[in-house]
Amino acid sequence: MNIPLLLKYAYSFVQSKTGFKKFGKRSVIKYPFRIWNKSKIELGNDVFIAENSFFAVSTAFKKQKFNPRVVIGNNVSIGSNFFLGCIDGVTIEDSVIISDRVFVSDHSHNYEDSKVPIIDQPLKAEGKVLIKSGSFIGVNAVIMPGVTIGTHCVVGASAVVTKSVPDYCVVAGIPANVIKKYNGKIGKWIKN
Repeated sequence: MNIPLLLKYAYSFVQSKTGFKKFGKRSVIKYPFRIWNKSKIELGNDVFIAENSFFAVSTAFKKQKFNPRVVIGNNVSIGSNFFLGCIDGVTIEDSVIISDRVFVSDHSHNYEDSKVPIIDQPLKAEGKVLIKSGSFIGVNAVIMPGVTIGTHCVVGASAVVTKSVPDYCVVAGIPANVIKKYNGKIGKWIKN
């Protein structure tokens, strides 16, 4: 390993563990990464976040002020190129798997005033996001503001989840719809 690469990894190691509200044991954020406002982020134990992830945790936008909170539980695995946008709240509970290139946000840009460019309009908090324990989020999925993904759910690849998903369901499509549910009485997954 050459010295510049070693320095890069050393820098990454130090930066990934400093400034967080909480950084759990054996947790890792792979270099390179971008994180705004680490003091608003709590990571549990055994969290793995792959390279090129971007946590856009915003406390201010133009004249707006926010108090965001991101909580990631224990034993969570997040793939590369993950994007999380937060001005209010995003919680990922224990034992969740998030594939590569997943987008999660709790807000949007206003666009109502057609005379003002969208970039100059305020951000709008649209509801906290909650991904409950034991769930799997497929590659390229989008989790929109105000959505709760239930316990032990599967979100299919490239799904766009615009409404909350009950526990023990499989969703797919644009917008995502329930395609399977777990029937506890017979112990099987049933097509919807």
